[in-house]
Amino acid sequence: MVEPSTPDTDGVMSIPSTTRFCRLADGMRVAYATKGAGRPLVMVPGWLCHLDGSWSHPSAASARDRFAAEHAFTWYDRLGCGLSDRQGFEVCLDNDVEQLTAVMDSAGIQRASLIGYSLGGPPATVFASRFPDRVDRLVLYSAFARGSAVTTPEGFDALQQVVAMDWSIGSRTLATMLLPNAGSRDLRWFTRFQIAAARAEMAAALIEHMRSMDVREILPRVRTPTLVLHDRHDRAIPLEAGRELAALLPSARLQVLEGNEHDPFIRDSGDVVDAILDFVNDRPHIRRKAAAPPASGLTARECEVLRLIAVGASNKRIAADLGIAVTTVERHVTNLYRKIDAQGRADAAMSAVAMGLVSPGPSADGRTGYPGARARGSRDDRAMDAT
Repeated sequence: MVEPSTPDTDGVMSIPSTTRFCRLADGMRVAYATKGAGRPLVMVPGWLCHLDGSWSHPSAASARDRFAAEHAFTWYDRLGCGLSDRQGFEVCLDNDVEQLTAVMDSAGIQRASLIGYSLGGPPATVFASRFPDRVDRLVLYSAFARGSAVTTPEGFDALQQVVAMDWSIGSRTLATMLLPNAGSRDLRWFTRFQIAAARAEMAAALIEHMRSMDVREILPRVRTPTLVLHDRHDRAIPLEAGRELAALLPSARLQVLEGNEHDPFIRDSGDVVDAILDFVNDRPHIRRKAAAPPASGLTARECEVLRLIAVGASNKRIAADLGIAVTTVERHVTNLYRKIDAQGRADAAMSAVAMGLVSPGPSADGRTGYPGARARGSRDDRAMDAT
């Protein structure tokens, strides 16, 4: 019997207390975990994964905890990654479906809603077509129906070559593509995570796996209510691939998110988690609205951050309110300060009033004047309230 190999995580990852293992018919072991209680919600792995390390980023951990607060949330390591067996199996769609089936059977899950992210989208749809009675609702984020819609053959070749040549360089290259707005800290984290989650051979095999995937003939048979979520400017999986996916699913609804992210939980995960939970719980989805971007070119998210700055919220409070990491808030603050030519929070608050995001009045600490305004050039302004 093949035992799972343990990757050298360099102290980055730890095994969660809920870790369990199930076996496929050929003896391969798949690691999975469950957190929370309620109706089952199962995450089908997309790119590289590690049972605990996938959620070690604060924003990702927040997303997992929100899922677990309303559901029995289950996730697992695909074969070749994390704590699951690393070799002795075929990377193919049928094996992907077999892994999902084994996890649900072992966890005692008869029926669940599924989240299929990126490469997890095709096996989630195949499972829904084969076992319609076992899928309540289906969410597909940054997913696709065929690999040829993702990039050109030359694009796949280039990715495989850089990964095979040097996994450290390949991991950094993939990190910048999957997290286009990330700062240096997040890019370092994601680079180390990918290297700990799988070997270069597995990363290259998954790229080839993506290239060969094509579930277009299966999709019309999927009758499960489906939400297709996709960022408008996703650099890894283009929006047109998501549109094609939604068009081929009879019971699908496409929701386009404004942004260019590919990973659903590392950056600005609040809107994604809200949309998923509202859909699987069959409740109306009310999008958080920000003012229309002014002439300064602020994004909707930057407007939200600017509004909260103007009412005196710290970066830590903004992160909690929006369900994102403090480092993400810091990035937004830096970007919006540059766009509106602000030297500190006093300038930012005045700009927020001019844009109609807030009205002049008492600040969060009870002082009058522009909301959240402090003296220009103060220590807090220079630090951009990093705490």
